[in-house]
Amino acid sequence: MTTEFARARSDEQRAARRRAILCTAAEMLRDGTRVADLSLNELARRVGLAKSNVLRYFETREAVLLSLLDDVYTAWLDTVEAALAAGRQAGDAGASRAASVERVAVALADTIAELPVLSELIANASTVLEHNVSAAIAADYKIRAYAQAMRLVGLIEREVGELPEPSRIALAASLNLVIGGAWGMCRPSAGMAEAYELHPELAAMRLDYRRSVRELAATALTGLLARPASIG
Repeated sequence: MTTEFARARSDEQRAARRRAILCTAAEMLRDGTRVADLSLNELARRVGLAKSNVLRYFETREAVLLSLLDDVYTAWLDTVEAALAAGRQAGDAGASRAASVERVAVALADTIAELPVLSELIANASTVLEHNVSAAIAADYKIRAYAQAMRLVGLIEREVGELPEPSRIALAASLNLVIGGAWGMCRPSAGMAEAYELHPELAAMRLDYRRSVRELAATALTGLLARPASIG
């Protein structure tokens, strides 16, 4: 790291330092580090800063990861939007709602399966990342997360039609639960993976992440579309 970068003074240099911290955290997660094992000390070492310097930009480790989640979720939404548009152009304009639901489920599964960093962050959002942060950081994150959720629902509604208001937030929550839950279940421990190898009869319990997201997302969306709007 250069001396100029280490002694950031301008807004541009400070922005570059924040970006370096976020990019390094993403790299650690891409390399297989789990959220639970990602330490602020190791993050600071890899960036080339003292831990105290990292804390000048992010109040806690969790704040770093919430900011990263915001970034990668927004990028994912752009990818989902492009995938849905491509599927719409390639599909039958008169397709049934069931076919449209399946197209949405495929787009969601195909895109999220290529983003292990986002999957890991979503899986740990409520249980880890939302803890050990100030009210200001928490509120900022939730405001952004709500906007992202509504954008995702809006993209899906273009394909399947409008949902009643209670079902819109329920859909966004359901998809996060699907992604986070499936991610955890599809990453077995070393012992569990060995058990699967030793006992072929357990093969059905070893889930494929892409397929799991596709099936569960389609199920959640189908159910919310069929649920009477008056219930809630």
